[in-house]
Amino acid sequence: MFLKNHWYVAAEADEIGAAPLGRIILDEPVVLYRKSDGSAVALEDRCCHRRAPLHKGTVVGDALQCGYHGFTFDAAGTCVAVPGLAGPPPREARVRSYPVCERHRYLFIWMGDPALADPAMVPDLHTHGDPGWAATGERMPVAANYQLIVDNLVDLQHVAFVHRGTIGTDDSDATLSLDRGDGFVRLTRCAVDVPTTPIYRKQGFGERCSQTKIITFTPPGNVTIEITTNEMQIAGREPLSSHILIVNAMTPETARSSHYFWASTRDFDIDNQQMTAFFHRETLRAFNEDKDILEAQQKCIDLDPEAPIVHVPADIGSIQARRMMTQLIEGEKPGHGIAAE
Repeated sequence: MFLKNHWYVAAEADEIGAAPLGRIILDEPVVLYRKSDGSAVALEDRCCHRRAPLHKGTVVGDALQCGYHGFTFDAAGTCVAVPGLAGPPPREARVRSYPVCERHRYLFIWMGDPALADPAMVPDLHTHGDPGWAATGERMPVAANYQLIVDNLVDLQHVAFVHRGTIGTDDSDATLSLDRGDGFVRLTRCAVDVPTTPIYRKQGFGERCSQTKIITFTPPGNVTIEITTNEMQIAGREPLSSHILIVNAMTPETARSSHYFWASTRDFDIDNQQMTAFFHRETLRAFNEDKDILEAQQKCIDLDPEAPIVHVPADIGSIQARRMMTQLIEGEKPGHGIAAE
């Protein structure tokens, strides 16, 4: 069961061009392309004639022509031409169109009721497109449910174990504080005087540092992690410091697979391309470690979905995020009016 009446990241903006791009989103086939004016279009990726995928076709002007029998659909999903047909296409010859909104260098899609698609509800992922920030990232396919990825990002207790050689350190004694508000769950994790992580040692930080991570979840699958790292006092020079924000947007593909859009963003030395490449490389290494454990976790869950789960206090963030999502999904069911408290 998915939350429909929210904006999901469908693609990085620069993934979309004149060639159609097929993508499965919330178990629905979607095709994305751009019109001649540059605006993006999202249609059902299934021709109404023989159910062939439209992304195998061609953009003709501002319309999309099926690559199987040439049925052509305008940007609203209406069939406007059928080869060999003397009259107009059948009235029922159409495919679904989806509202889209391009913002923060992402293309967002609304999979629910089009009448409810309010651009003001687009998640704030502005550091991915803000000229005052350097940003680098990509889409990572993950063969796991999107909520497992949210769990992973909201509960950073795993970092010391999954990411020993990349971004991890033993911060098991970090203090945690939780704030749940209207449409968000925020967890603040503070670690004082801990071993510096490998990624910061590579940047010249000393052996020990303090680190604060502010992790914010917003529905349906967005997590930002603001990380401030301060080197402990070093004799003879000013301590180094760093401020970055990791953008994470999880879009369900199916119940057991996800599109994971991530970006490492920073507000310092933003024109340094070598540093941008460094953050991309090191972040990708760490997230591939997450991918490995998450995909193994999904396979294990599939063997017995009803196997019991034991929770500990460190799980409070993921518990609250899942509770919020459950309330929102229940609220979309017919006859329900539940809001996420």
